[in-house]
Amino acid sequence: MTRLLLIGLDGGDFDYIQSRASALPFLQKRLNSGRLFKLDTPKALSGSVWPTFYNGVNPGTHGIYQHLVWDAQGMGIRRIGADWCYYQPFWQDIENSGRDVVVLDVPYSFPVALKKGVEITDWGTHGQTFPVSCNKKSARTIIKRIGKSPIGRETPIQKTSTELQKIQQQLIKSAELKGKLISELMTKLDWDLFVTIFGETHRGGHIFFGDEDEKKYTTDTPLLKIYQAVDRALEKIFTGLDEDTIAVIFSVHGMARDYAQGHIIRPLMKKINQVFLEKYCHISPKPSVKTNSLVPLLRKVVPARLQYPIGALSPDFIRQWVVEKEIIGGLDWSLTPGFALRTDIRTELRLNLIGRESQGMLEAGSELHHNYVDFIKKVFLDLRDRDTNAELVDEVVDTHQILPGSNSERLPDLVITWYPRPAVKSVHSPLIGSISSESSGARGGDHTDYGFAIVPQELDNISSLNHIKDFADFSKSLFNIEN
Repeated sequence: MTRLLLIGLDGGDFDYIQSRASALPFLQKRLNSGRLFKLDTPKALSGSVWPTFYNGVNPGTHGIYQHLVWDAQGMGIRRIGADWCYYQPFWQDIENSGRDVVVLDVPYSFPVALKKGVEITDWGTHGQTFPVSCNKKSARTIIKRIGKSPIGRETPIQKTSTELQKIQQQLIKSAELKGKLISELMTKLDWDLFVTIFGETHRGGHIFFGDEDEKKYTTDTPLLKIYQAVDRALEKIFTGLDEDTIAVIFSVHGMARDYAQGHIIRPLMKKINQVFLEKYCHISPKPSVKTNSLVPLLRKVVPARLQYPIGALSPDFIRQWVVEKEIIGGLDWSLTPGFALRTDIRTELRLNLIGRESQGMLEAGSELHHNYVDFIKKVFLDLRDRDTNAELVDEVVDTHQILPGSNSERLPDLVITWYPRPAVKSVHSPLIGSISSESSGARGGDHTDYGFAIVPQELDNISSLNHIKDFADFSKSLFNIEN
């Protein structure tokens, strides 16, 4: 009977791998012997890729765009759960057909979908969304023997040489342990389908990608050493495979230098709302300027060297509270037509619509609504670096147009895509004037809108593996399961 092994490299970048293939001998071997597929991803919504992969539908249908999502009725932030997604992962369909299934560390998957098979969540994902969960004693025994993943929750780090070296070693060790865990599970458990993810390439890419030259490289770079650890782990895993196993290495999105100008967004949106309301609603002066004093005050009072360890040790509900306060703290909903959700990767904007948001102020479909969207688009598209006069914004994406579906209203309404420019200190728009803000430089890498799959050469009848959502149909077809 055919077995299928799907191994994902979270944030694994094909261009990076290809340009450094000589330093990654196992991946080079797979590239030379297999068939390469370039895969499209949901445009602009990098946090939606894993639910898109395992549900087989686009984000407008499954409604997930990151692990902390906007709750329009509660006017706040909530953590995703199984109740947020109405579509079951494809491995559940395969289990229901009578096959044995093992799933390990697929990000943003909810414990536990499988009844008979083994499902382990958040042991070694790039950052724990939920507490580590495992539904079978046999797998828990193996996990106990392997030990705890060094990755843990994704937290900001101070980019000191000591801290960078520490996280590099943690990620290398994590890749080694992940390889051992996968091999143990594959050997000790019955399986027809095995799905697992390496999160080290994701965490390492965000931290280290911008620290090395993308065209000229040496073997002595932190990110490459992390990729090499994953490469060695993959080689050991594949050594134990039998001839009946179809093994696919893939990535659902890539990585590049981080050029998001997230540090400027909150003061920029504040000014946009102020000017818009003055111009179109004749409300002045300075509406929507209530100050969210608590979080900024804490950042001023607590020394920077202590902020990171405190954040790492804080329970999830505290971290979620901080995120919520940074997003909506101090906003007067009656004077807030729109606001920023996420700013650290792409800039995601939400409109405050009557009938959708419980405290909405813009009538959906009204002239004021259309004027506001047009105003936002023009401000961002006209935005310039004040020092160089360089254009900053490539595109303002309307998510409901490109990602329609039954749950598209849960998504951000607009997503800003930036040109590849270094972090700016000050920006200017003819419509609203100048805004200044300093970047923290916390991220080195940011996600790209494409992935890849390396499929065995003998699978010559594949035609539908063009998008990451195609993995669901691809996997079920190998087990002769009709959609």
